[in-house]
Amino acid sequence: MTNREAGINVVREMMGDQAAAKLSASADSNTFGAPIAAYAVDQVFADIWTRPGLDRRSRSLVSMSVMIAMRQPHEFAIHMGAGLNNGLTLKEIEEVLIQALPYVGYPAIATTLAAAAEVIKERGLDLDENYTGHRGLL
Repeated sequence: MTNREAGINVVREMMGDQAAAKLSASADSNTFGAPIAAYAVDQVFADIWTRPGLDRRSRSLVSMSVMIAMRQPHEFAIHMGAGLNNGLTLKEIEEVLIQALPYVGYPAIATTLAAAAEVIKERGLDLDENYTGHRGLL
């Protein structure tokens, strides 16, 4: 299996068929940004996300934390979705926000909460029923 195939498989497992197809098409195109998409598939997803030492749940926690600190709510939402697919619960994701709060401040967390609310809404997750243990799969 090539790095490209391995990377696309990781994307498919974490983010679904649509995201995998979109990223694969972008990486394989001759359009602006194609080399960046190819790097993401071949290096980030094939090499980094498959390394031994951390499981995907842990890697999702790290990635979400970085997106909070960098104030990247769109990317946080993508990684929150992947984290749910990697077995994280809403409670665990909320704990990431709480842990980050004293380090990044309320404005960064407020922005992230808005992004998280969109993911929760898109997936139809009801906090009253699913908050403590739901593992949100596609």
